[in-house]
Amino acid sequence: MLRIIPYEKDSFSFYEEVVNSKRNTKNKPRLKKELEMISNTQSSYFNVYDKAFYSNSLAIIEAVSYDDNNKANLNTLYSYRNKKIQDLKNLLTRHPLHTEHILNTCQNCTINEADTMDHILGQTEFPEFAVHPKNLFPCCSVCNKKKSDKYVNDEGSQLFLNLFLDNLPQSQYLHVEFGDNWLPRFRLEQPEDVSDNTFHLIERHYEQLGLLTRFSDSSNEIISSLRSTIKVFGGTEIGGKIEELCLELEPVLGYNHRKVVLTRALGLSKEFIIDCIG
Repeated sequence: MLRIIPYEKDSFSFYEEVVNSKRNTKNKPRLKKELEMISNTQSSYFNVYDKAFYSNSLAIIEAVSYDDNNKANLNTLYSYRNKKIQDLKNLLTRHPLHTEHILNTCQNCTINEADTMDHILGQTEFPEFAVHPKNLFPCCSVCNKKKSDKYVNDEGSQLFLNLFLDNLPQSQYLHVEFGDNWLPRFRLEQPEDVSDNTFHLIERHYEQLGLLTRFSDSSNEIISSLRSTIKVFGGTEIGGKIEELCLELEPVLGYNHRKVVLTRALGLSKEFIIDCIG
């Protein structure tokens, strides 16, 4: 996982651009007029969101009481295929360290392609933020479905990492063990230098998205590729070469990326290397 760079221009100007791109329809002949009538209110709500965003306190925002017609109008603004939304996705999927590269893997899971935009504060409860550019996060459809409209639990605790804002530890918290035929089993373990609040948030994120099981289920390609590499280049120095590779991958993929953790664990196993060389 990596923190990605959020939208840096004026949020409400983005909203206005999306509104201007919409057209009245037969079913909604007054759509643009009705949206214009709530423009000032929307501007104030966007200011509330931006202030909470920069203080990383989105969990305290309360939904507002728009009537059903205004809610429906606001929800019609969001479409994944809308050019403004696609431009936003293209902007947000730049690698935070190597901005010339596209980072089109969902950072919520690091498994699937980012083929949707997740509403951090759910669209059903918060239609006023349906096209707020800091409320839209590139995401895969699997994570988006699992997250649904949830952001906090009944106690008001944040359920998911906000990868625009939340700092990710560089200390290892993701670990893997192996069963028969090198079947991986991932687990979380709190490092000494990671606070309880941060680790519990990571735990909730992994639990809600089912990541430990999903990591195990998607490991075969990583293991098979490493097997082939060891078979071709194996020797007394192969373990050190694998560790060098992991050190190179850490800042690019994330310090607790499943590929880094899995590759390092297998590279440290003499039994696995011997098994690969045959």
